[in-house]
Amino acid sequence: MRQEKVVMYNSLEAASLQTVTGWLDANGRFWGDNEDMARYCGSTHRHCKTNPDHPIHATNGWCETCRQERMDEKFLKMDVKDWGDEPLVIYDGDTYFFDADSLRDYLIESEEEPEEVRLCICTPNYPSAIDPSDHFCDDLPEDGEIRDDQLIAAFELLNEMIRKSAPLSWSQGAHVARLSPEFIAEIKAERKAA
Repeated sequence: MRQEKVVMYNSLEAASLQTVTGWLDANGRFWGDNEDMARYCGSTHRHCKTNPDHPIHATNGWCETCRQERMDEKFLKMDVKDWGDEPLVIYDGDTYFFDADSLRDYLIESEEEPEEVRLCICTPNYPSAIDPSDHFCDDLPEDGEIRDDQLIAAFELLNEMIRKSAPLSWSQGAHVARLSPEFIAEIKAERKAA
């Protein structure tokens, strides 16, 4: 039979006083040798990692100048498509146009030239079909399945209606909208007349 080693509470073997060196953040949290986390947690702002000439930004955020540069690059790489009256959105924004009249009004009042407004063609967001097994997963026994034929038929009918549904909303798509020269000329003529 093996005997367990006995270490007494007051013995030198139980504990010893040591000096520990490490990083503390501004709130007094100890981070050991992780200087980056201590500085991250203790600071409110920082210089841009990519370009120190950019303005400072919140430590828990990102450099807005770098973000804008990346978004500009992404926009320039997008495919261009002739606008065919689909809903439009201003790139990287939340201003949507669902008809030519609202777009026309915006462009007439805008200080930007119509061909310089960064418009993207929207893509529709449709509702998703509902799987009754997923919907009732918390109510079914493990590896269980729905056996009620009427309930299954109701979900099939619902999913059929969902498939025929109009879009629920619209999101920025992958194409830049090219407005027709006639539409742009019309906008410029209306601006001059105003």
